[in-house]
Amino acid sequence: MKPSTLMTESQILDRLQEDEFYYGEFGRQFLSASNIRSLISKPTTYGKVEKTLPLLEGRYFHLLMLEPDRADTIPVVECSSRNTKAFIEYKEEHQLVSYDVLLQGERDQVRRMAEAMKSNLEIYERIYGEKEYEVPAITEIGGVMFKGKCDILGREEVIDLKTSSNVHKFRWSCQEYCYDSQAFIYQTLFGKPMVFIVIDKNTFELKISDCSSDFIEKGREK
Repeated sequence: MKPSTLMTESQILDRLQEDEFYYGEFGRQFLSASNIRSLISKPTTYGKVEKTLPLLEGRYFHLLMLEPDRADTIPVVECSSRNTKAFIEYKEEHQLVSYDVLLQGERDQVRRMAEAMKSNLEIYERIYGEKEYEVPAITEIGGVMFKGKCDILGREEVIDLKTSSNVHKFRWSCQEYCYDSQAFIYQTLFGKPMVFIVIDKNTFELKISDCSSDFIEKGREK
């Protein structure tokens, strides 16, 4: 019997609030937006934990923006490369893999990204204020239980923060990474329109992307 069948929805959400449960075995009872991309384009990787530099930098960026008191939970090594002796020794000593750890230069770049986003008054007001952060939710979609944890939950919208290697090509990234499916799932979970706020990792250009009905419908079909 799955643990969720013995728990109330409130108890499940309390547990999903914690990353160790949300991303761990307990959370894997539920499908999520990230599973959609795996099932469509990389089915052989379904259920496997993927660790890459963009994912690590994205996680650090989200912590700086929304949970700055937890940013130091991601280790940083003052090295110029992952091939240095100091980095390899640190990784082995702490039993980590390469993309559990940021290099100093990577950390500094992500910090600059966070400061650039915070310095935009319109976006700052949209992110901060009377909002909730890292809010979990579950619901049934098509007979399957889904989970989601939104970055920012406001009175009128759900906001997700994204980093992009080219903000002008973000619409194509939405197709590649199935952000349309994420938008459909999150609008279903939270009952509010979905908005992406995007920063270019190289130029620090910013973009606010609303989700059209066609975009949401494509996500529903996926």
